[in-house]
Amino acid sequence: MSLRSPSTPDRRAGTAARRRDRERAILEATRTLLDERGAQDVQIDDVAREAGLNKALIYRHFSGKDELFALVIVSYVDDFLGQVDALPEDGTAAERLTAFAETFLGFCLEYPAFVESAMGMLRQPGTELLERVSEGAMLQMGRAVASALHRPIELLDEGDSSGEFSVADPDYTANAMYVQILGLAHLARVGNAVRELPDGMPWFFPVRTDQVRASVRSLVRAALAPAA
Repeated sequence: MSLRSPSTPDRRAGTAARRRDRERAILEATRTLLDERGAQDVQIDDVAREAGLNKALIYRHFSGKDELFALVIVSYVDDFLGQVDALPEDGTAAERLTAFAETFLGFCLEYPAFVESAMGMLRQPGTELLERVSEGAMLQMGRAVASALHRPIELLDEGDSSGEFSVADPDYTANAMYVQILGLAHLARVGNAVRELPDGMPWFFPVRTDQVRASVRSLVRAALAPAA
C-alpha cells in the first residue's frame, strides 16, 4: 500500500473544503450580528467572537469589514430573490412591478442592516471600494445586485414593448427605483423627517410606515409614463 504525500488531490480538496467552511462560518456570524445590532455596531472583533475564531483568521480570509459587508449583501439578496420567486406571474407589467417594489420595501423594512450595508456600499466610489474590497468580492456583490435588478428591468422592458407604458431606459429606471426604495426604507427606519417652521427653525415630524409604502406605489407610477 502506497503512502499519500501531503500534496495529493485529496489533501488539497480537504484543505479547500475547510477554508470554504470557515469563510461560510465567518459570513454567517457577520449576518447574525448585523441583524441583531446593525451595521454601525459590528466590528471585526465582534465577528471573530461570534464565529469562535481568532481575529487574525478573519483577515486571512477577508480584507476587512467592508469586504465582509459586501459579501453579506449577497446573502441578503439571495433571501430576497426567494421572495421574488414567490410573486404571482399574472397581471399587467405595472401591477407586477408594483408588487416587486412593495416586496423589496418589505424586505428592507424586515432587514434594516441590509439597507445600512447596501447604502454604505453606494456611498463609496468604486475606486475607493476596490482599495478595501477584493475584485472577487466586488464581482460577487455586483452579480447579486444585478440579479435583484433583473426582474424589474424585465418588467419595464415588457411593459414598454407591449405599449402598456413608456420607459426610455429600463436599466436606469430600475437602478433609480432600487436606490429610492433603499432611501425610503431608511426614512421609515429613522421614523421622522424634518420641515422648516415659519421662523426658519427646523422641526421634526413622525413618518409612518404606511406613508412610505404609499410612496413606493407613487414612485412606480411616476416612473411609468403613459404610452404615446
